[in-house]
Amino acid sequence: MMKDLDPSLLARYTFLDFLLLFKGGFTRSELVTRFEIGEATASRTIAGYLDLFPDTVNYLGPRKGYIAKKGINPKFDHNPIEGLLYITSGLVQSHFNVKQYGPPEYRFQKELDINIVSAITRAVVNELEADIRYISTTSGVTTRGLAPHAIFYANNTWYFRAYDFSNYEFRTFRFSRVTSAIDLGSSHSRKYSSKHDDAWHRIRKVLLRPHPKNPNPDALFLDLGISDKTIKELLISEALLGFVLTDLRVDCSSTHRLNYNEYPLALSNREELANVKSMLFAPGHLTKK
Repeated sequence: MMKDLDPSLLARYTFLDFLLLFKGGFTRSELVTRFEIGEATASRTIAGYLDLFPDTVNYLGPRKGYIAKKGINPKFDHNPIEGLLYITSGLVQSHFNVKQYGPPEYRFQKELDINIVSAITRAVVNELEADIRYISTTSGVTTRGLAPHAIFYANNTWYFRAYDFSNYEFRTFRFSRVTSAIDLGSSHSRKYSSKHDDAWHRIRKVLLRPHPKNPNPDALFLDLGISDKTIKELLISEALLGFVLTDLRVDCSSTHRLNYNEYPLALSNREELANVKSMLFAPGHLTKK
């Protein structure tokens, strides 16, 4: 049946299925925006999808749209990374069969489980509680109840931020360390929502400069977009600080002891940020010298 569908219609059906999986629902306006079609065309597309796959959604009105029924069973193949990109940034990837002039990407990371990823993304979007089985380097295997509220990518890894009911605080988790996850379908208390995650919303000023041991820093000034050789300022969430400094390859040691070829930038206001929890992940932050 699917192979007989018009390619443009197939793309729309796939997108609706994608939204049900990763968001737990869809609205007509999302279809209009994604494919730049009229509302009447979008309505016909939704009707056609529901004719093919009845009993998959409940309609809650024009504002809330169509919500997936319990036990989501996608009808098309989807990619977990594409789901994460859409939820975090609204990005939709397209791949074309053209001559390519770049090398392949070299990524050393686990292929994420789409069922785990989609359970967490639905919990984030709909403010639901989730139960996960998680493996950490400190606690080993544990079962945790969470209220996830945000997702981000850093250090070649996907993370999510959540309130951890076991430890009574907001924490950061790796998707790759979750071995099972279910969204419980029940909304969590507002006191566990994003706006109560102080570290997530507390913004810190970061001052960056070329590594002081680099004998030729002018190239770094060009990289930083600085014409007057001043310090580059960034404003970064406290919860993300260590992750961002790692991505930017910033030497955060007290004496700037890291190799300037590997860490071309240095942190100028280290003392101001020393007690930020996520600085534990920053390069050189824990070094004694």
